Amino acid sequence: MMQLVTAVQRLAEIKRKVSMVIAGRAKVGKTSLLLTLPEVETLALDFEAGLAAVEGRWRGDSISLRSWIDTVNVACLLGGPDPSKAPDEAFSQAHYDHVVGIASGIDAARYKTIFVDSITDLTRIAIGWAKTQPDAFSPRTGRPDLRGAYGLLAREVIGLLKHLQHAPGKNVIFVGGLDYYMNELGPKARRPAQSSPTSSTRSSP
Repeated sequence: MMQLVTAVQRLAEIKRKVSMVIAGRAKVGKTSLLLTLPEVETLALDFEAGLAAVEGRWRGDSISLRSWIDTVNVACLLGGPDPSKAPDEAFSQAHYDHVVGIASGIDAARYKTIFVDSITDLTRIAIGWAKTQPDAFSPRTGRPDLRGAYGLLAREVIGLLKHLQHAPGKNVIFVGGLDYYMNELGPKARRPAQSSPTSSTRSSP
């Protein structure tokens, strides 16, 4: 069913929530920005080493995520159901109902800000999962197919990030790493850290 969103409603929504990406090299204080957020209404999704950078200082809630299935389930819980999804798809109403049934003590409604630390490690978890899926193997030979694995990786990660971004009434902060790479012309350049192989040669900072 289509629903009209008035200008007043849209502008109120814009003021109420923000989505952003924070990218930087290692050890510059990206995770420490968590300390600037209200602890009572912020949830940190921890894909790294237990939020070591803020250990003993961050007293808010966090969820440690080490598997892609758990990551998708948490994203569904926080983002709510997507009415455009079929019942057998991730983020559908059926998926959401299932996650609500298995969630243990997670009150998604209380959180106003989701701090994702980090996209880089989220992607590493996703590619580990993608390499075990049917899309990662040639249907003709049965041998591993990296193109299929990375294609699946891209679809799954983009879909999950978009679902979190559209979480109603929630600010979403995505943290990502930057790496040095030697580009084709020689100079060093920075770009988002990647978990897929590239043609450029990585260089030390």
